[in-house]
Amino acid sequence: MLEELSTTPVTAIVAYEVSAEDAERFMDSWERAQAFMKKQPGLVSTKLHKAVSAAPDFRFVNVTRWENADAFRAATQSPGFQEASGRLGAFPIHASVYEVVAT
Repeated sequence: MLEELSTTPVTAIVAYEVSAEDAERFMDSWERAQAFMKKQPGLVSTKLHKAVSAAPDFRFVNVTRWENADAFRAATQSPGFQEASGRLGAFPIHASVYEVVAT
């Protein structure tokens, strides 16, 4: 089963709690982390979404596609990512990695 998972594409969904006042600071932090992630092997695509409602629980949601879970883990557990994403730690996150089970 583990071999299957290592070749299965996955989607990482990360929701960020960000106040309206902190949106610009969040974007600066996210762009720094994103510059690092774009260079990582296995990254397929990434899209950052911003809520249009007035008082969302999650102002920003990032949806990232990876070739497999191993590539995602390698990128996010690397010292380079920890350094690049350090400022994002100021914002509470809710994250998980998903695989497609139905279409």
